[in-house]
Amino acid sequence: MNFTHEKLNEVIRNGYTLEFSPVFEKAFENYKKIALPAGAAFLIVSIVIAVFGMTIGSVFYGMNNFSESLLQVNVASSFISILIQVVSVVVIGVIFAPVTAGIIKMAHLADNGKDFSMATAFDYYKSPYLKELLIAAFLLGLAGAILSLLPIIGTIATYVISFFTFLTIPLIIFADLKAADAIRASVQLVAKQPLVLLGLLIVSVLAVCIGLIAFCIGILFTIPFIYSMYYVIYNTILPTKEEHEIEQIGTPVDF
Repeated sequence: MNFTHEKLNEVIRNGYTLEFSPVFEKAFENYKKIALPAGAAFLIVSIVIAVFGMTIGSVFYGMNNFSESLLQVNVASSFISILIQVVSVVVIGVIFAPVTAGIIKMAHLADNGKDFSMATAFDYYKSPYLKELLIAAFLLGLAGAILSLLPIIGTIATYVISFFTFLTIPLIIFADLKAADAIRASVQLVAKQPLVLLGLLIVSVLAVCIGLIAFCIGILFTIPFIYSMYYVIYNTILPTKEEHEIEQIGTPVDF
């Protein structure tokens, strides 16, 4: 068991201290360093997903009535429409997972004064961690998509799952955990300080919305603030060591 795993076990057993203001301020400073390259990466991925979606849509519905069909889809109307919705959510989650990991890596490099670029956001498409990232995204995406089909309760359950598992990706790429272990560890860590963490994430979302309205720079360039927050929260709970640089991509180990 390496240092990170020992520290993780200790934190899960004994808990940790998290102060709202220092974490928020550090996340904002980190965000200012990665906003443009991270936003550009999100823009590229969004375009790819839009093109992919239109292509798949044309196959299922035909280009002439694609838009009309989208407006008329009723989730409860047929098994096919439910299946399409679930698959779409899962696929988008799987596509975005490596990018999210790349943005968090970008935040780590910025925090340590190291060089990075927009291309950093796509590093995990070619790393040994890709499999675990995709498995985690598939499991969480599938659970969320299925639960979201339930009225009201399902939506609330989806948000709860997202909240308790938001440290999954940092735990995979920093702590070398398998997907299932990272999900479980995320739930255990968040459960130690749920109110403070919930407050930080809510304020982060509000900051993204305020930034969109006030500065008109587009939501794709304000969303990276949330991932800066993810990184700073993780790094506050489990400080990364220099000898465990995120760019030194190794083979994930069992936890």
